[in-house]
Amino acid sequence: MKKILTLLILLLFTVIVYSQQDQQFSMNMFNHAAVNPGAAGINEGVCATALIREQWMGFEGHPSTKVFNVNTPLAFVGLPVGAGLTILTDNIGFYKNVSLNLAAAYQIDLGNGILGVGANFGFNNQALSNTDWFVGDGGSGANSDPLIPNDESAFVFDLGMGVFYKSDKLYAGLSSLHLNEPVVEFDQTAKTFLKRHYYFTSGYHINLPNPLFELTPSVFVKYDGTSMQMDINATLEYDKRFWGGVTYRLEDAYVAMFGMNLIGGVSFGLAWDFPMSQMGTYAQGSFEFFGRYCFHVSRNTKKGRHGGILNLD
Repeated sequence: MKKILTLLILLLFTVIVYSQQDQQFSMNMFNHAAVNPGAAGINEGVCATALIREQWMGFEGHPSTKVFNVNTPLAFVGLPVGAGLTILTDNIGFYKNVSLNLAAAYQIDLGNGILGVGANFGFNNQALSNTDWFVGDGGSGANSDPLIPNDESAFVFDLGMGVFYKSDKLYAGLSSLHLNEPVVEFDQTAKTFLKRHYYFTSGYHINLPNPLFELTPSVFVKYDGTSMQMDINATLEYDKRFWGGVTYRLEDAYVAMFGMNLIGGVSFGLAWDFPMSQMGTYAQGSFEFFGRYCFHVSRNTKKGRHGGILNLD
């Protein structure tokens, strides 16, 4: 079993070296601002979102990803701009990735909604640590393969761009991350790069005959220039409070989701992936959790000594 596990990790490492793939999430409909800088501040309120994913549970060293995003419009200070911050950590075997990005989006009133045109920039730290993964020496504590680096870490500068449109009924976004495809050099024997990725998402809110129910079909597409991943989703919300949904990820998995919108702008959701491939025979599926807190910010028209008062709703 240890030999099989080591082989899987090495194969994953090879994929990382030659074809970096961005992290996978199932509840992408709640994670727009993390992958599209044009969505920064699009909700007309301050929103803080945390999302945690444990993938292929049951495997030692399985992918574990956490992302935190906070974004806000700046209209309350007179600027037609949204701003955001995204922090992501991703661990898989002896590979660790930490990124921090700042986003800004210029917002334009368009039809019945808002169009955000944005860019993000930041830093990405990738690290290799084979302290717990030994090759060729029976686990004595020293790496005997000169082609596999020991503890290494490198920082690179990262760029992205995106556009996002949102109205009462429709949302749609198109973005590209890692535009500069930065090369990460660990040492003379190992290097990797962040491959440019493209994202497209769209959803439409449908009011059902019973006004308490709202159906939202949506799609999420990720493409890295060689391979494509598509999620087809549908969520049903009851009374603006409870919701549930399903996702079909093409040729990969089915996903079940449910969540609640609590009072005071707090909401949360849970998702469970059921793999369609033989991976499901060995792994215990993938689990995902998201939590969000939002509050509205408006500018009081009554002038005070400092020019205005912020109202938090």
